[in-house]
Amino acid sequence: MRLLSELAITALAATGAAALIWALMGWLVRPRPGSGVWVVIPGQGDGAGLEESLRQLARCREAGTLDGWAVIWDRGLTPQGRELALTLARRWSWVSCCPAGCLEEWLTQDDII
Repeated sequence: MRLLSELAITALAATGAAALIWALMGWLVRPRPGSGVWVVIPGQGDGAGLEESLRQLARCREAGTLDGWAVIWDRGLTPQGRELALTLARRWSWVSCCPAGCLEEWLTQDDII
């Protein structure tokens, strides 16, 4: 009986230590919120993948690990792709669209957002 109780206490102590180490490592390697971060998403063709990329960024914003903006950079979007990009920019206020060939000039403006 004594052996069984010692085993149970040892198992609980090991589980507690493992949980503490897990929480500490999660805290240490967790991304810190960045402010003023620009994420440039190149849009091509019909805009496949744009919405999914922005949904992932939205999850990061909701979790508090991203405090910045997203730019959909037109790298050959079709008219349907441009319409999708504009729809996504209207859905999320932190998303903007940049015309082809203007990214560097566009990002250096102070009053973009």
